[in-house]
Amino acid sequence: MKDLYKQVENNMDDLVDNQVWWSNCATAEQMDAAKNGSLEITLGGSKPLPKDWIAHISGKKVLCLAGAGGLQAPLLASAGAKVTVMDISRKMLDKDILMAQKYDLDIRIEKGNMEDLSRFEDESFHFIVNPASLFYVPSVHPVFKECYRVLKKGGALILAAPAPIAYVCEYVEDEKGGYYKAVNRMPYSSAEHPDQGDWIEFGHTMADYIGGQIACGFVITGYVEDQQEDITDLSFMTMAVKQ
Repeated sequence: MKDLYKQVENNMDDLVDNQVWWSNCATAEQMDAAKNGSLEITLGGSKPLPKDWIAHISGKKVLCLAGAGGLQAPLLASAGAKVTVMDISRKMLDKDILMAQKYDLDIRIEKGNMEDLSRFEDESFHFIVNPASLFYVPSVHPVFKECYRVLKKGGALILAAPAPIAYVCEYVEDEKGGYYKAVNRMPYSSAEHPDQGDWIEFGHTMADYIGGQIACGFVITGYVEDQQEDITDLSFMTMAVKQ
């Protein structure tokens, strides 16, 4: 498993080097809005988090889990949250360091694997914000278990993830312009597809995502879907509360 996560780290660092769009830092306009009470955050898709999910984030301890890149953590800190950002990619974390320096923000930087939160004590955070990244772990259950442990009672896990259709369907070219065909069973692993090369990704079922959170003790209090133009590019966001 160590080699798996080293490869994930290398893949993330390469994406930063190639300036992938979702690793763009927050803009000055976004930072000003967050500072002035108009916080708006996306977690990898185009649809922002519902405002009522993060309406009371100021003054709260927030873990931005697998969420480095200079976007979510700086915006949360500008909105008054006490932010820790943890990520496996040093190059992604470097973007948060630069944003913290630029805007004089106090952001705690931690490099690590989202499955292992042992450095944090029980009930350390009011919120965990997890941008779309759970497809880099072979099982979501260890992540949910650790998130439940480090959240305070009444605290919330907010996450985004791709719906299974993103992995079930593949595009088939034909003389009429092509179509999508359901060809893969879930769960999905890129290791079973030699054409993926060194890229590592896992597709999880909704039973894993929703049922996994419930099994750990969470109560799902919010669910939002985010459909892009591509019919297989469907993601969702959940808010789950520790009872």
